[in-house]
Order: sequence, then C-alpha cells, then structure tokens
Amino acid sequence: MYTVSDIIADIGRGCAANNLNEDMFRYRIIFFVNDGGKGIKHYADTMYSGLRESLESIIRSSLSLTNTVVVAQTTVLKDGKCVCLQGRAYSFSLEEYFSQISAGCKGSNRNNVHGRCAVRCMDG
Repeated sequence: MYTVSDIIADIGRGCAANNLNEDMFRYRIIFFVNDGGKGIKHYADTMYSGLRESLESIIRSSLSLTNTVVVAQTTVLKDGKCVCLQGRAYSFSLEEYFSQISAGCKGSNRNNVHGRCAVRCMDG
C-alpha cells in the first residue's frame, strides 16, 4: 500500500532528474476516480509547498467504499513543455487499506488502540 509520502518522494526524484528547482513551478496533479468500471479524470493545481495537503485532500475527499483513486501523474511546465515527474501511478482503495489492517491484526486477541489496529481483532 502506498502513502502520500511515497508520491512526494517520487515527485522529488522526478524534479532532481529533470534539474528542477521545486519551488519555481506550479504542479498539476492528474488523478482518476474509478467507480463501477468508469473512471473520471480530474486535475488539481498546487505549488510544491502545497503538494502534501493537496494529495491528502484529493484522497480524503474522493475515496469511498465503492471506488478507487489513482494519482496518475504530476506534471510541471518547463520551457513551455510538459514534464512528467512521477515514475508510476499510485492507486488508493479502502478495500486494500482494510485488508492491510486485517492482516496486521491476525493472531491478535486484544485491542490495539494505539497500534495499527483500532478495532478488536476477532480472528485471533
């Protein structure tokens, strides 16, 4: 499962590979909300200092129990040309999240309120 930090690190590598000063560009985040076999393309523009907040907001506001959110690419315009900064697309789904939490709880029969599990694991 990927995190917003993974995306930001990937964008940082893309900036370094393209010799970009991160603070000098406006970033366009291209993402898809996929639901029921249909994907809708969205855009969000931000400065480098707002990348984390923008990505968290995209995921938080778009993700539901029935869909997935894919952060497909982050781009900047350099000398009038579009430069892609991500090395891959990043998919987020609550199903994957719940599966990871469930897998982390296996074998536990106590409340892990302060750990990765915030529910009582019943399968241990």
